[in-house]
Amino acid sequence: MVFYIRERPDGHATLMTEEGQVLWTFCSVDDAEHACREWYNINDESVECYSSVQEPLTSTIS
Repeated sequence: MVFYIRERPDGHATLMTEEGQVLWTFCSVDDAEHACREWYNINDESVECYSSVQEPLTSTIS
């Protein structure tokens, strides 16, 4: 299984599956990466976590 970590502009991080299913939101990318590594350690698999920063949404309504 591959996990993705999306960092939000406020510093929180969301751990997601490859299909986009949100698993949990953490206070930081470090916390999300730690949870990802723990999952792989428990399940005896190699670690595959990818991080990205989510850009803030801008309103086009005037």
